[in-house]
Amino acid sequence: MQSTNLSQIKVALRDQAFIGSARLSCPIGNIVAIRRRKGQLLALIHGWGRWYPVESVNIEGQGCRLLS
Repeated sequence: MQSTNLSQIKVALRDQAFIGSARLSCPIGNIVAIRRRKGQLLALIHGWGRWYPVESVNIEGQGCRLLS
């Protein structure tokens, strides 16, 4: 499922970190943090060390059923 909803993505990030049933990614790689600045969605990619603009985030796994 693809999402641009910040609160929905943050719930999936918590699920990814503590339960491990969800996985967040974008075309660049796996996402470890998300924020919105000046209306733009920014993602922190695992191992890259800086924020990159993304159009949407792909949420995979069992946790995404709870978010729908």
